[in-house]
Amino acid sequence: MADAAVQETTTGKSMVIDRALTARLARDHQRTKEPGLWAAGIALFLLLGVGMFALNGNFRSLVIAGFWAVILVIALFSVRRMGSQKLTRVIEGIYPHGDRLTVAATDAGLTVTTSATSLTVAASAIWRVSTAPNSVMVRITGLTGPAIIVPRELLDDADVSRLRAAAPRIRRP
Repeated sequence: MADAAVQETTTGKSMVIDRALTARLARDHQRTKEPGLWAAGIALFLLLGVGMFALNGNFRSLVIAGFWAVILVIALFSVRRMGSQKLTRVIEGIYPHGDRLTVAATDAGLTVTTSATSLTVAASAIWRVSTAPNSVMVRITGLTGPAIIVPRELLDDADVSRLRAAAPRIRRP
């Protein structure tokens, strides 16, 4: 977890943002995208290797499929690394290093404040709240990705439950 000290204030919980925080938040978000890539890669490997071997019965087909599997694994790791770097830069723009981040979860919604910005998400706009080891991701109806990624240290289980309970029960069809 983080080395930064979390302080309880009258407006919520706050902490000073360090360099490790942005990398942890980006890693958590990137992990949500990986299962589909790996499933597609395994399916492609099985299609190439087993399919070609079944068609011609030649052992070289399995070797060629293994070669393509190695290329595929390298490509997937490269895509993951580039995605994490890009997301880390985006999070650094939202949460500048050395800045104080304050988060308050109420029945009305979630408020995230830094020295430069203040963002409030109404509970009625929240579509889903998901947790990861280092972050809490709040999704809003209509967006494909998370609207806010908050450090897990600033929202305890009671806060997450409060946000989930305050979100409307009717979801899009």
